[in-house]
Amino acid sequence: MRPERTAEVERLRRLFRFFGTTQGAGRSPVYETLSEGVAGDESLLALLLETPEDQRRPSLLFAAVNLLLASRRDSELAAYYAIHGGRRAVDDQLVPTFAAFCGRHRDELARLLSQRSTQTNEIRRCVALRLGVDHVHRHWPGPVALVEVGASAGLNLLFDHYDYRLDGGTSSAVGGSSVVVSCEVRGSSGTGVRRTMPGITRRLGIDQHPIDPDDPDARAWLEAFIWPEQTGELATLRGAIALAAGASGVRVAAGDATTDTARILGELPGREPVVVFTASLLSYLTAPARTAFVAQLDEAARRRPVAWVFAEAPGLLATTALDIAALHGPLARRNSLYLVGAGLRGDGHRHDQLLGLADPYLRWISLARGPADDFQWVPAD
Repeated sequence: MRPERTAEVERLRRLFRFFGTTQGAGRSPVYETLSEGVAGDESLLALLLETPEDQRRPSLLFAAVNLLLASRRDSELAAYYAIHGGRRAVDDQLVPTFAAFCGRHRDELARLLSQRSTQTNEIRRCVALRLGVDHVHRHWPGPVALVEVGASAGLNLLFDHYDYRLDGGTSSAVGGSSVVVSCEVRGSSGTGVRRTMPGITRRLGIDQHPIDPDDPDARAWLEAFIWPEQTGELATLRGAIALAAGASGVRVAAGDATTDTARILGELPGREPVVVFTASLLSYLTAPARTAFVAQLDEAARRRPVAWVFAEAPGLLATTALDIAALHGPLARRNSLYLVGAGLRGDGHRHDQLLGLADPYLRWISLARGPADDFQWVPAD
């Protein structure tokens, strides 16, 4: 094996183990077990080597397998996936069963992995968006335009059309939505994310590979990123997709975060502030690309006020130009969690603030206790 190929296999091995311990543990026994199993199997790791480098992720391999399972529910592997009707508990046969399935369908998997890209489908991240939009509204009263970079199907753009269940209490945005977003609020009440939202004048997504919610194949690929045990999340996603398919005024444009953001924002009519939302975007960008993305926001802010609302890993945020002292301390090393915050730019002024610390999938959030909070009071999950 060539040295560079060996190095990439080792990187993928570490990535799967990190994914299993930080993402799968406590959330998906199937993916936690499979992550360790794939990490120990060079044949399985090699499946990702023909994939574009920025797409070599555990989630892409697991989604490709999940997509095939959706039409093979009678397979032995599907028995471990509750979303496909399976009831078998994780046991010592899961990894060999997964490996055998991948071996039988290796050509199909190779094709999918070479052609597809990871997609966002975690509706719970709308909690972060809602918190950020409220923060923006308190600084800049009045309506705003909403743009999500890395929008996939644009489901988060309809965040104010969903109901929210925070700590067991339901806050209705539209008087009984078909989509209910649940999130545990730790260390405080959930009132900070239950405030009335400003008017949204425009809703626009930017994505390298937009998902059309009216396309059955595209919907199936989006559903493939639901994890094996998440039957409730699958129902929520399908409800959001149905809502998006019937919604007007929502558009997702093809574009690159690092080169097209400023241009697309500049083409938006009006002068109201623009809220730009990202969730996990920075993890797909190299350090120079992260700098380029922030520069795009700064360029757009020369024309009209721009607020960057984010739910991103602390260590990656620390490499950007955010003026937040806490990102230069221990907080920057808590990369198994996400920071929720907002950076406001306009009229030559800037205001950056962290608003919460959360599980990456927003299963829970701890709200900041003050503008200078570094969240050291939040225990490791």
